[in-house]
Amino acid sequence: MYNNNHFFKYSDLPFQEKQIYFERIYQFVNRLSWEYPNFSQWYRNLFSENRELNSNREIILCESNYSLAGLAILKSDELEKKICTLRVDKKFQRQGIGTKLVEMSLEWLEDDHPIITMHKMKQNEFSSLLTYYGFQLEQTQRHYYNIFSTELVYNGILPEKKILFNKIEMLDIEKLYRRFVSTGSSNFEAFLEECLYVWYLRENERRMIMNS
Repeated sequence: MYNNNHFFKYSDLPFQEKQIYFERIYQFVNRLSWEYPNFSQWYRNLFSENRELNSNREIILCESNYSLAGLAILKSDELEKKICTLRVDKKFQRQGIGTKLVEMSLEWLEDDHPIITMHKMKQNEFSSLLTYYGFQLEQTQRHYYNIFSTELVYNGILPEKKILFNKIEMLDIEKLYRRFVSTGSSNFEAFLEECLYVWYLRENERRMIMNS
């Protein structure tokens, strides 16, 4: 317990509870699917068929009044030690939950400077926490997971990858870029943020159609 919040590891749960938390965790983080393509498949690949975590993975969970308040998804193998996902529900922020999650993550990883990556839109949310633990921004990767995203990499770098754009994304870019040039603006960051917003709306529309 910490500040009346319960922290625990997924791997320590009894078998039956793992079946429940597997879905609870997914519901907690599934909004990341608009930030990261194929997130659902990535999440499911963390587990074996019986919903046991793979040996190089761990999930640190925080529960408050029977509600998930935050989590950290970790990876540790010969190639890297990484905090893959760090999230705290808005209702529970500024209560020390993120700090405790990172503390427990460093302990499990046995590394004080693991890699952590995050979408640029999350930078302000976690900036003070990253500063507190001495995380150093080493790389800014534009268009890494999708065309309209910027990924920030602390304590390491991401491998290079080739990005392929579909026809709809190319039409979005062309239309927005023509408007950007016509305004005479030199603020390219604003152009990228507008692209991200357009993609976000398009992705939400796609998901609504799939769920209807």
